[in-house]
Amino acid sequence: MDDTIENVENGKDIQIQLSDDRMEAAIQLSKPDSKESDYTRDEVLNKLAEVGIKTGIDEEKILEIVSQKQFGQFFIIATGRPVEAGEDGFYDYFFDVDMAGNGGSKPTIREDGSIDFFSNTLFVKVKEGDLLCKYHEPTKGNFGFDVLGKLLVPKPGKPAPRIRGKGFIVSEDGLDYYAAKTGKVEFRNYDLNISDVFDISGDVDLSIGNIDFDGDINISGGVRSGVTINAMGNIYISGFVEGANIKSKKDIIIKDGCNTKGIGKIVADGCVQARFFENTSVFCKGDIKADYILNSTAVAYGKVYVSGNRGSIIGGDVTGVLGVEMEECGHETNAKTVVRVGATKEIRHEYAECIMKIKEIDSAIDTFDQALEKIALLKEAESDKYNKDMETRIFQSKIVKKAEKSKAEERSKELFAMIRESERSVVKIKKNCYPGCRIIMDDKSYIPTTVFEHILVKKSQNAIKLIDYDDD
Repeated sequence: MDDTIENVENGKDIQIQLSDDRMEAAIQLSKPDSKESDYTRDEVLNKLAEVGIKTGIDEEKILEIVSQKQFGQFFIIATGRPVEAGEDGFYDYFFDVDMAGNGGSKPTIREDGSIDFFSNTLFVKVKEGDLLCKYHEPTKGNFGFDVLGKLLVPKPGKPAPRIRGKGFIVSEDGLDYYAAKTGKVEFRNYDLNISDVFDISGDVDLSIGNIDFDGDINISGGVRSGVTINAMGNIYISGFVEGANIKSKKDIIIKDGCNTKGIGKIVADGCVQARFFENTSVFCKGDIKADYILNSTAVAYGKVYVSGNRGSIIGGDVTGVLGVEMEECGHETNAKTVVRVGATKEIRHEYAECIMKIKEIDSAIDTFDQALEKIALLKEAESDKYNKDMETRIFQSKIVKKAEKSKAEERSKELFAMIRESERSVVKIKKNCYPGCRIIMDDKSYIPTTVFEHILVKKSQNAIKLIDYDDD
């Protein structure tokens, strides 16, 4: 403290000290000459006013000092209020900012010192409607004052930069940011993007690990053995696929070939296309297209198209529910090659299950209707047994069952149409069909004993017929 001010009158001495920042004031009372000259609270307040001290005064403390005759010691009797600067605006993020900005996490080191490549998280995933971040606006701060009554003005907080980018929506008040679609988060320097396409430069191998993405995946390189890739969208691979498991809810396109060495699988709800398939298991609900298929197991709920420089199916077991078209079937070495057309056992079994499920749902709906009729009678009679909550629950259960029935009926129609269409499926061989091949159509099969050229294989009521390729 500094600025000591002395006030001497009738043997009394009131010393006042101010702090350097004028935020505190203290007094010291000297012992008066006589009891008649005792200090009073008002006397001290007047002296404080004379020197300009007028805010933050603790009158109770002054009364205590005076009444208890606390002489010869400084006591703080006035305190200012510090100014509080405003807080800068900021965001609360509901995703891993570091991972979104750095392209994923690093591999985990196991306790034994080995590296777990499959634990990698390559990106931050969000779903449509997820809250991404929340903005907190800057505050103005709180005014302060010193003991001399000077108003202390706060410095207001600065707003944070507004988030820019695409793939998100902002609430009406501009504070909440939500994902506009399902995908991966890219974030750096307030640039926020939600992308439903995951681009990977180069090969996908153990150093990258497994991939699970809700959108499309675009790989500029190949896919090495031991990797699993799942996508809700399409998968496009520019390079070669080794012993990997690849699954898509849409199409899979492999620009180069695929040889999983019998340990990998290619599965798609749409179509699958590659330059070739060797020693690979392929399943899709659409069509399969390739230049050639060698020693592979392939099933397409649509058609199998094998055409190009080789256009051959050699070895393995290939099924095209709606037909198979190829340049050549088998090989001059009489390699065992199975080609199937027509509805598979799995399709027929699924159709039967759909029919059974629809019957079970109908039975459940009938039960709900009977229960609702009884409840309606109780309601009409104004019975004490009427239960509104029970009525609501049964009605909601009926709605759920109706939705299940609608879905099952839709699927059963799709399967029925597929089965009916598959009855007209044919195998078209533009060039050679070699001995060693076996063509299966439902419960009938054909095994050539010599080389046939330019043929179309179709099923009649009683047998399998071979006709000219162009007579279809």
